[in-house]
Amino acid sequence: MTFLIPVIETIGAWLLFAAPLLQATTELHEEVTGWEAIRTRFHTSTKIPIKQVSLWWWLLPPVKIILERRKISKIKQAYADVTLSDDTHKALRRFSLKANGWIGVTLGGWLVAISTTWELVEKVELGIKTWVFLLLLLTYTSILFTIKLIKKASH
Repeated sequence: MTFLIPVIETIGAWLLFAAPLLQATTELHEEVTGWEAIRTRFHTSTKIPIKQVSLWWWLLPPVKIILERRKISKIKQAYADVTLSDDTHKALRRFSLKANGWIGVTLGGWLVAISTTWELVEKVELGIKTWVFLLLLLTYTSILFTIKLIKKASH
């Protein structure tokens, strides 16, 4: 039983990372998809081509964040001359709040998963290399699973 409880805690901690990651990606993807109408309406004012950032960049989260920030900067430049309605501004603020909230929840779950995995590895005396391996394996499994489900839902 002294082995089973830390295993259950570790599984639960990784679910507290993977489930919010999936939920956040799903909600934010749906909301961004709805903005295509706004983008199409103002297509004539676009001076800079703006490409989607692939979901596969989540395999390197810092790179994904940098690319998304660059995309946002290009969007700001492209639409600087466009006046958005109050409803659109509210939708953008709501999206920003939602994204920041999900980042906090997902990051918090990931940090709990990291520490819980360490406790399990320490209890079983597996070593730091095993801990790093498990962190990479479980983090990327969660990310890949999310990408797979979002891509499947998009088609």
